[in-house]
Amino acid sequence: MCTELDQHIKNKILLILKKSPIPEDYEHALNVLKWVENLKPDSDIALQVAALGHDIERALPVEKVKRVDFASYDDFKRAHSENSARIMQKLLSEYPIPRNIIEKVVYLITYHEIGKDGDLDLNILKDADSLSFFEVNLPHYFNREGLRETYSRMLWGYRRLSEGAKVYLKNFHYNKDILNRFLKIVRSK
Repeated sequence: MCTELDQHIKNKILLILKKSPIPEDYEHALNVLKWVENLKPDSDIALQVAALGHDIERALPVEKVKRVDFASYDDFKRAHSENSARIMQKLLSEYPIPRNIIEKVVYLITYHEIGKDGDLDLNILKDADSLSFFEVNLPHYFNREGLRETYSRMLWGYRRLSEGAKVYLKNFHYNKDILNRFLKIVRSK
């Protein structure tokens, strides 16, 4: 059950994401929450808030980490996750929320890119984020980044999916044939 405070916090996150210079950020956050609720219908408020706020730093250009500042994509993703977690911790500390919920949200966001064996909620968030990348972000990413970077990002995203989540990709279809071909190649690896 969602309390009035829970909804207020979710709305605050979405308001920040609506102002993002990355056009798909708002839709991606809602889609990650949809996937979380699909993969774990009894998800708690911490997992739901983490789903919405996992990429919040991308909506704040002054605070956002930049890919060019990192030697590897994994280093960049780690810094992105840690930065989003710091921002969410600050945001959540403005509300009368139990410390354990804030700590769980921060933990989930900090490690959402890599997951962890045996941590169901963290792995659900990782899968939901990856599935949403393929469902929502991919066409935008392709338009911004081009063929090579898109293929590389698809491969990275596919490899981080659990075997159970990979089956959902068989239902994905794109308006650009090249993305459908890339997905077929990525799924065969």
